[in-house]
Amino acid sequence: MTSMTPQEIMEMLAEHARWLSNPKKGAQANFKHADFTGANFAGAKLQKSCLSGCKLSRTIFRGANLIAADLYAADLTKADLRDSLLIRADLRGAELRGAKLNGANLQEADFRGGSLILSGGETVTFPAGDLSDAELENVVAEKANLNGANLEGAALGNANFAYSQLRGANLSNADLHGAGFMGSDMADCDLSGADLAGADLSNVNLSGANVEGCNFDNVKLDGAKLDNVDFSKSMSAASHLVEEAETTPLPPNLQALLKTHFLWVETNGLKGERADLSGMDLSSMDLSGCALSGATMKGANLKGTNLRGSQVVMSDMSQCIMEDVDLTDAVMEGVNLSRSNLKNAILKGSIMTAVDLKGPNGESIGKKWPANLSATNFTGADLEGANMTDANLIDANFKGAKLSGAIFEGADMEDARFDENQKISA
Repeated sequence: MTSMTPQEIMEMLAEHARWLSNPKKGAQANFKHADFTGANFAGAKLQKSCLSGCKLSRTIFRGANLIAADLYAADLTKADLRDSLLIRADLRGAELRGAKLNGANLQEADFRGGSLILSGGETVTFPAGDLSDAELENVVAEKANLNGANLEGAALGNANFAYSQLRGANLSNADLHGAGFMGSDMADCDLSGADLAGADLSNVNLSGANVEGCNFDNVKLDGAKLDNVDFSKSMSAASHLVEEAETTPLPPNLQALLKTHFLWVETNGLKGERADLSGMDLSSMDLSGCALSGATMKGANLKGTNLRGSQVVMSDMSQCIMEDVDLTDAVMEGVNLSRSNLKNAILKGSIMTAVDLKGPNGESIGKKWPANLSATNFTGADLEGANMTDANLIDANFKGAKLSGAIFEGADMEDARFDENQKISA
């Protein structure tokens, strides 16, 4: 372990800030294997910095920007990471036992295990991230990779883990009340003794999970995969778990359109047909959890529509009426919302970032397609925890919107309108 003086740390952070502004100037911060036990980095701009192998136990990172930071095999035992930005951070093999992560943004963070080859040729293997007894209430962690992670006894009340990888994770005795796991892979995870009261497990793969002693009161399991799950040992009867079907079904013609579109999405365009819902009246309908990626909905009426947890990647939703629409935790990468009216809409935890463009065989072509939110009306909307990285926000109106925890990194905000008291995280 190496140590650094406060002056050396400040000098490196200053050089890092210059590097972030212009990669041809300054230098990327490299704190590899440094000992910062108990140090205070509250509010620090540490995005893309290297902190791999560092000793960071009891270190304060409250409100710090650690987007895409390298924290591989770092010791963050009892660290204070409340309200920090850990989007796409490399936390493989990190030790986070007892850490405070309340309100942190962990979207696409990687907590898997890994291995490290030392200078002498010896290979050291690290297990998946240890988050046992950690505090993660209200954390935003869509699309995080927590396969095999240890979350035993962790406090995850009202956390958002939509579309995350939790296969084989240990969630025993964890507090998961009100948490959202929509579309996540939780196969073979250990939920014994966990409290899932009021949680949303819609479209979750729960196959083979251990639910002995688990509290499933008021849990939402619509569309969940429940193969080899023995609910007889849980605290709630299986018959009480799945909510009854919607009493008002979707119109037959819309059901048919969606059915062929789902097939089109599932087969990557080989079968089925892309849905064209342009100009249709979809107001107040329940389309929660629907796979609507690539659909054309230009000019549609979506006022009051429930699209919670839906996937509308690269969908055309321009010029739509979307007042009071619910897009909580929706995946909207590359979406076109240009000139749409989303007054008083709910977009908490939604992902409106750029999408990786792929070739005909699903391979990445190295280009991204940003979300188009130009001239979109977000007045009075709830965008807490929403991610708009690299989005086109030219002429967008955010007056009166709730923007706590919203991410605007790399977004084009020319002539975008905000209230004077609104705080944004760039």
